[in-house]
Amino acid sequence: NPSTSLPHAPHTHHSTLYNLLLLQQHQIIGDCSTNQPTKKMGRSSIGSVGTDFPCRSWLSLDPCGLLCLSLSHGLHLFSLVGAAFVLVSHHVLAQVLYGVLYVPFATLALWSLGMACTTDPGAVPMGARPIPANLAAESDSIVTERDAARGGLRRRRGIRRCRKCNDNYKPGRAHHDSVTGRCVVKMDHYCPWVGNAVGIMNHKFFILFILYTFLTAIVSLALILIRVIRCEYYVPPGATALQNPNRQPKHPGCSSDHTTVIFILGVITVLFFFFTFCMLLEQTEAISTNVSKIARMKTRAGMASRAEYAPVATEFNEVFGGEHPSPSWHWLLPLKVKFPEWAMDNIMGYEWNPETMPAVAYREPADTDGDASSTASGVSSLGGRLSEGGGGGGGGGG
Repeated sequence: NPSTSLPHAPHTHHSTLYNLLLLQQHQIIGDCSTNQPTKKMGRSSIGSVGTDFPCRSWLSLDPCGLLCLSLSHGLHLFSLVGAAFVLVSHHVLAQVLYGVLYVPFATLALWSLGMACTTDPGAVPMGARPIPANLAAESDSIVTERDAARGGLRRRRGIRRCRKCNDNYKPGRAHHDSVTGRCVVKMDHYCPWVGNAVGIMNHKFFILFILYTFLTAIVSLALILIRVIRCEYYVPPGATALQNPNRQPKHPGCSSDHTTVIFILGVITVLFFFFTFCMLLEQTEAISTNVSKIARMKTRAGMASRAEYAPVATEFNEVFGGEHPSPSWHWLLPLKVKFPEWAMDNIMGYEWNPETMPAVAYREPADTDGDASSTASGVSSLGGRLSEGGGGGGGGGG
């Protein structure tokens, strides 16, 4: 009940503002218990599934993302089944390559894809608050943000907030993703092919997905090459089986009935090969530096210092997790990313306990925003922003 979360309305000109605050807080809390689709600033949900703050199961319901995600699954499954029917028949080497390499790589690629799209990428929960050790410094910092009421930018003193996330606290290494509607810690980019934002908690799965897709493309190219050589799908001086369909095939399984399927598999394989190869080259920098793509772009453009997005520790890798920075067996499996317990709050940039902390935008203990009216009336920090005339919190960029 939103009315129990705010004090009684003061008998002043703030009564109208108070009613607005009740409505705003009701929108902040939201409801994932219904079966009706809802959408708020990019956040969407159906039942308890979605990207809204109260949802328990993560899945971006963006139509374009779901379409591309379905296409990713479909192309992998088509290649897996198609290769089994037209590329490996009557050839022992092709059957060994398919069973020993292609099937495991394709399985790991699909497993990684499933984990990448259904794992919370590191979205900042409603009610997150600064780490106590950093609270004083963050509260005393100067924040530049968009002024929705007056237009342009304004400067204020206080912690970083995201107006698109209902004035929720925004950690230093978080960026707002407009598709999922959430601020994501160490966001690298939004990838429609996995239907999700790529952040601190699912970056590993994204990299494994493109790695195993790249490996399946290599094996698929080898299978197609074996078929082309064995069935003479090349252009010799005389006529070939492709140029003369009536000619009897020289080897079993070399019928021209499957040339269309082989051609489609070849196109898919070549596209996957070059696309994933370029993506892997780009992601090697993220693995070696522990810095996301957005952070690298901002530092190179002079919009932020390198120290602002520097890794929090050197004892582990922030992409793959674990207890040490050296490669390990768990790097190759799409298992849940685990970080050392002692570093978890510093990695995420906030502290949050759903059992003891309310699901409302955190407000500093002291009035660091210079808004005495909100302190006097006892309303939330959202009320402070509205009564000040600023319209909404900042830090929406990213």
